[in-house]
Amino acid sequence: MKTRENPLGRQLPCLLRTGNEDLDVWPTPDDGVLTESDRKKYLMRKEAVRLYLAGYGDSLIREKCEIGLKQTYRLITERCLKTHPDGRIYGFRGLIPKLRIKPYKRKRKVKVNEFGGGAVGAMGLVLDLNPDLRRSFDKKILESASSSTLSLIRKPRQALWKWFLDRLRDLGYEVRGEWPFNTITNGYNSVCRYIDLVYKLNPKMAARAIGGKTLERKLITGDGVDRPVKRVLQRVEMDAHKLDGRFCVLMPNGDGDHVPRIVHRLWVIVILDVESRAVLGYHFALGKEVSKTDVLRAIKSALTRWRRRILSPGLQHIYWDNANFPSGMSDRYVGMCWDETSVDGALAETCKRVEQFLRDVVSSRLISPKEGFASRRGLDERPFIETFFRVLAGGGLHKMSNTTGSKPKDRKGREPEEVALNSQFQLEYAEDLIDVLIANYNATPHTSLGYRTPLQFLEYATNRPDFSFRYADPEQVSLLLSLRKKCKVHGGVQEGRAPYVNFENARYTNEILSQRFDLAGKYIDVINHEENDARIALASTSDGQSLGVLRAGPPWHRFPHSLRIRAAIKGMIRKKMFYVASGTDATEAFVEYCESQSNKKLPPHPSYLEFRRIIANSERNESEELLRVALDTISSSDEAEIARRDQAIGGKDSDSEVNECSQGSSPRRRKAASS
Repeated sequence: MKTRENPLGRQLPCLLRTGNEDLDVWPTPDDGVLTESDRKKYLMRKEAVRLYLAGYGDSLIREKCEIGLKQTYRLITERCLKTHPDGRIYGFRGLIPKLRIKPYKRKRKVKVNEFGGGAVGAMGLVLDLNPDLRRSFDKKILESASSSTLSLIRKPRQALWKWFLDRLRDLGYEVRGEWPFNTITNGYNSVCRYIDLVYKLNPKMAARAIGGKTLERKLITGDGVDRPVKRVLQRVEMDAHKLDGRFCVLMPNGDGDHVPRIVHRLWVIVILDVESRAVLGYHFALGKEVSKTDVLRAIKSALTRWRRRILSPGLQHIYWDNANFPSGMSDRYVGMCWDETSVDGALAETCKRVEQFLRDVVSSRLISPKEGFASRRGLDERPFIETFFRVLAGGGLHKMSNTTGSKPKDRKGREPEEVALNSQFQLEYAEDLIDVLIANYNATPHTSLGYRTPLQFLEYATNRPDFSFRYADPEQVSLLLSLRKKCKVHGGVQEGRAPYVNFENARYTNEILSQRFDLAGKYIDVINHEENDARIALASTSDGQSLGVLRAGPPWHRFPHSLRIRAAIKGMIRKKMFYVASGTDATEAFVEYCESQSNKKLPPHPSYLEFRRIIANSERNESEELLRVALDTISSSDEAEIARRDQAIGGKDSDSEVNECSQGSSPRRRKAASS
């Protein structure tokens, strides 16, 4: 083998100037995809470059690689060191045969023949001769719609093509009969290819021009693999989803019958743990939009114990055997806190008003859309809760004929409003259905969790010795939706009236406050501690002494209601929409007003829907309490029966008989049997 002509190798200035003298870091293609002949030619070129830079002479390079020094030098300078679209040099990628590095540029004048040929590169030539036109056309292609002025949202290719032809006419191309006015299509295909090229070279601006800021954000979203979530309860995603369905409420009329009325907007707010995919809690909202109170109720739901709803007879089986929420499995999951709360742009403004509650009660940081990966606000940046909503819709609501679907075409000729009215698919059934679907989702195996259910994965992850829970203060959770206000004590000896306070449009007092004449004219703290029952409120003096539970006077004393319902009723009374007679409960008058409306097309008032929910929850809690009392009564009677049997046995208390009675019995029965 011949030795090197230059033992130190060849030091090319272009390599030293750009810092690319180390061939080991040059980008390298996958030569396995090349044909056999192209691969052979590529490997010879690669070896020639290595020998050239190592200092070998022309004869050796020709003998081994079939090319000389000059051709090798041109391969390095004109192909390998050129900039690739990815921002790096081509490197060894530039040695691939038939790979175009430099775009074609026409130098001759365009002369279209009788068959329409001979105009290759004409578009580029025209733009090269008119650089101002190129800049203006590029700007026109990438121009996006203004957010504050009237403009076209999307510019069709025909509009851009027409704009380009008008500019060429101004430059005299049409008068001289030059390209593109000497072709059949006036250069339409060439213009379209150039538009595509500009879009490829400017993907971010092209996305904004084509689909607005939403598509631009989606273009730069990641696939989630780099999210810094490594353990359960590190981050939760919270979002609100409008239910794609029509439901009704049955409102009594004067004939003793019920008239169905359509409810149009229902929301479900969900809190989902990112790592385990488990839904921690949710809230079923009834307003036109999601409010601060709705978000707080969802947070409170995730921090309190969940119990299965009492469904209609024959429907209890639709809960799966393992269907549950984390707080319903064990006491160790009741009140557990998380570190971060991620929301999207739509819920961000609402969540700003609950950020303090998250920080003080849950010790959780709100990830707003202005920071972190959430700043992109794309659907792909919060895939877990968006996927959950798709599963929730596809697994339940979209299967029924009262669904509106996510798009108008999803109706497929159906009339969901008529279906809801004819079937009397009531709002309460929708609440039951959502509760069942979410509980069953928590018991559904996920392939991404090793075919564990979210509840199983949560239990597996929290049983590790290095995991520790953080719990919210139960008292703070119970007061999460409470309202504290300083109220002046009215009445007293000078007025000849027992002391009382005015709190949120109602008069409150009790036996203790009515005897505290020394507080007249002073301020005390009044707390609405029961969210769904504003008939009662806690009170304490400025030095912290408890005044017990205050009760509201007429007309707010009979039916449970929230402060939001009371404010809505008060506003309607001020507008003289209905009248509250003396001694009548205001909520009762409000319900009578809502149920007596003659125009059946009007949707029920949101406060009426909330009042129905409060009454239903109150009745459900009373039913559960009666059920527990009945079970305790049955258990007590069983114990008494066992005790009587043991007394009747008397002296027949041999060890074998005692052991026989003890096996398989409950702890209470074993105690009775051994006495």
